[in-house]
Amino acid sequence: MSRFRRPSLGSEFGYVPGEQPPDDGEWLKLNTNEAPLPPSPAVARAVADAAAGLRRYPDPFGEPLRSELARYHGVDAEQVLVLNGADQAIDCCFRAFCEPGDMVVYPAPSYSLFPVLAQVFGVGPVEVPLDTGFTLPAALGTAPGALRFVVNPNAPTGVWMPPDGVEELVGGAPGVVVVDEAYADFAPASCVPLLQRHDNWLVLRTFSKAHALAGLRIGYAVGGADLIADLAAVKDSYPIDRCAVAGALAALDDVAHHRAIVDLVCAQRDRVTARLRAGGWDVPPSHGNFVFARPPDGDALGWLHRLRDAKILVRHFASPNDRLRITIGAPPDNDRLLAALGL
Repeated sequence: MSRFRRPSLGSEFGYVPGEQPPDDGEWLKLNTNEAPLPPSPAVARAVADAAAGLRRYPDPFGEPLRSELARYHGVDAEQVLVLNGADQAIDCCFRAFCEPGDMVVYPAPSYSLFPVLAQVFGVGPVEVPLDTGFTLPAALGTAPGALRFVVNPNAPTGVWMPPDGVEELVGGAPGVVVVDEAYADFAPASCVPLLQRHDNWLVLRTFSKAHALAGLRIGYAVGGADLIADLAAVKDSYPIDRCAVAGALAALDDVAHHRAIVDLVCAQRDRVTARLRAGGWDVPPSHGNFVFARPPDGDALGWLHRLRDAKILVRHFASPNDRLRITIGAPPDNDRLLAALGL
């Protein structure tokens, strides 16, 4: 760090993304919850066509994608804000709803970006430990805070709570409630229909997982028009580029391809879970595109290194009780993983 960095950040500050190996075909990348299939073939064509207009700024609100997403979710366009990934939506929530010294509430473990942004904005983190079975705790809805996050399905655990359970948990919570649904495509239901009953709720979604567009960085928020206007007031000038808008529109239109990705992930998730459990691994039920597994010998870190020696990347979590988060890949990828684990 330089001598100019804010002392409050410290030398070890920063979000640590998953390792990105060379695109040489040798590495099996199961560490960042990317899709097992490429995006819809229509995406590349749409992006190439959009590139012809790159001398012009994009629409500042991501139109016409914004209006298409509004139709998709059955809300008004003013209730949607398209941004540079769901991460930027989270960032805008801190910008719009937290003064320095306020508190932000979120489960632990959960998305590791939350404490990083809390420190950036001088907001106090309130980390609420998960209950037994990695379920969301009651304190998530009662702890005081200007902003609170519910990640559903949660990451890294994969555990999902039905919308009526989320409503019971945080329906009366103070401040702004943000339901991060990055993995909701792989779960049975969304909380978006509940927004009409809660004017302090936002739901965040992404194209990175079930539409296979992690490289285009497209996320969005859905909520009441007033909350969306608050986020729009603090967003970047042009948060999403022309190619991303075009690619997302093409992906949204290809319903069959999206369904194919979701069906493949869910089927392979069940298969990998069954094989791991048969081999003595502890794996809670997952509704994400990953599993959160503890090896029978308890040495998750050792398995992380052994898999890396085999050029297979997964993510290690020392807490709770030493586990690996393993992205669900295509069938040949999962075969290679299971073989490396001796399963």
